[in-house]
Amino acid sequence: MDTKNLISHNSRLRAITAIFLVTGLWSLFFYCPPIFFSMAIFIAMLIILHELKNMLGFSQKFLLLAPLYPIIPCFMLIYLNQSPEYKILLYYLFILVFTFDSASYLAGKTYGKFWTTTKIVPKISPGKSWQGACGGYLITTSLLLMILTAQEKKINEWDIDLLSAMICTIAFAGDIFESYLKRSANIKDSGTILPGHGGLLDRFDAILFVSYFFFIFKDYLVNLF
Repeated sequence: MDTKNLISHNSRLRAITAIFLVTGLWSLFFYCPPIFFSMAIFIAMLIILHELKNMLGFSQKFLLLAPLYPIIPCFMLIYLNQSPEYKILLYYLFILVFTFDSASYLAGKTYGKFWTTTKIVPKISPGKSWQGACGGYLITTSLLLMILTAQEKKINEWDIDLLSAMICTIAFAGDIFESYLKRSANIKDSGTILPGHGGLLDRFDAILFVSYFFFIFKDYLVNLF
């Protein structure tokens, strides 16, 4: 298989896996009792811990990092999910982070077909560009505005712009941090459980970082959303 066909195959595989992942999470979140989604988060935490151990080994670095990444974030997500008041925050957290991640990837790839992209941290994550990040931010912000407008929320567009910028920045930091860990371990993906994507940590790296923001500001966000 030549390079062009390989890229096309990986893109299709990535899209199919994303559809199944999003459909599964959506079904658990909206159509099952909360405990099922919480169990899914707990299982995901165990898998991510295993992937993290494979990257770092059973070292002091792993023992120091594991509680903060992913144990505490996952338990914060479980807390929000089990709370009737805060459960809706998970919907916004996942949809905004996944949108930013996918939109940044697509924006960077599309821009790169016509012009030269400007890399942000080429030594850590060569695929990340300013053009992709800006495109991801614009699409994420537009989606958030559309959702809140459709719900007839009284919104201040400047507040939404700032909130989206904070979420996207934290999500980007989570992605870069995981890329740094993989670069240090000299591996491409954290695992192979998600065809076309890699491991669970490869898809939930940004979620783990943004969960801190959503948990700390949960009272403000639940009033906004």
